[in-house]
Amino acid sequence: MKFRTALYTVVFVLAIIMVITLLVFWSVYIINDYRTIRQLHVLVHGESYQVPSAGRWIVLVLGITFLGILIAVLSVFFANLVRGNRFKQQQRDFGNMITHELRLPLSSIQVFAQTLLQRPVEPEARSQFTEGILSECSRLSLLIDQLLKFQQMEQGKLPVRKVPLNAEEFLRTFAGKWPRTLKVEVEEAARLEADPMLLELALANLVSNAEKYGRGGTPEIVLSHPGSKAQFIVRDGGRPIPQKFVKRIFRKYYRMPNVTTRRQTGVGLGLYIVKNIASLHRGTIQVHPLVPPEAPAEGNEFILRLPALSS
Repeated sequence: MKFRTALYTVVFVLAIIMVITLLVFWSVYIINDYRTIRQLHVLVHGESYQVPSAGRWIVLVLGITFLGILIAVLSVFFANLVRGNRFKQQQRDFGNMITHELRLPLSSIQVFAQTLLQRPVEPEARSQFTEGILSECSRLSLLIDQLLKFQQMEQGKLPVRKVPLNAEEFLRTFAGKWPRTLKVEVEEAARLEADPMLLELALANLVSNAEKYGRGGTPEIVLSHPGSKAQFIVRDGGRPIPQKFVKRIFRKYYRMPNVTTRRQTGVGLGLYIVKNIASLHRGTIQVHPLVPPEAPAEGNEFILRLPALSS
């Protein structure tokens, strides 16, 4: 992809140089013709022929305009060419990512199930294998939800069914259904009007990322009620996100490198979906890297703010 982009850039620059060169040769050719005509005029009439100054300015303006239009057309063509190739590459990468992300949990589930079927297993180990199966099923379910909601968002057909919610009850129910341990803290109760399925998907994406990048720590969700907002803060114990990634991570298909595993994981849709869900609820999503001594410990805070109902 980088090689193609570099190649297109070189071709574009060469095209611009060629156009300018042709215009220069054309100008020289016209000037030589003008000199020849002026010499003939002097020979015939005995006086030098002068082009009216207004005509000179018109020719100059027309030439510059033509050059600007030509460069603009070439620039648009080049931008569309690069954008089209980048989109095709993103589609290929997306297909590969989906295949990889589906295959991993399915392989784990198969191994756990085969182990339980083929040999006697101690109760403690059986419980661990069962939890592993449930965990991988949860991972698959989240991925499928992401793909379905992403498709609906792209088509503008995502249904939003808002109902009044008790934020504390909703959060504790969510944490109880999550297959792994979560820390929940309620600083101040709040009521809001939201689509429970979409809000659950948004929190699931944030918590999943906190587990992925949290270096083994337990994610924490804090509920607060600052002013007219209901605020869900998802904290992780991972490395603070560099400032150069802070604005990029909410883009479609963007995957931040995992500094722990030295590879990119996921399909690059989770935070993009969270941002869209927040927007559909007239809310916002932000990330704040936590860096000592400004913060007690290293990590990141993802802050989901939604309008709260007046009590």
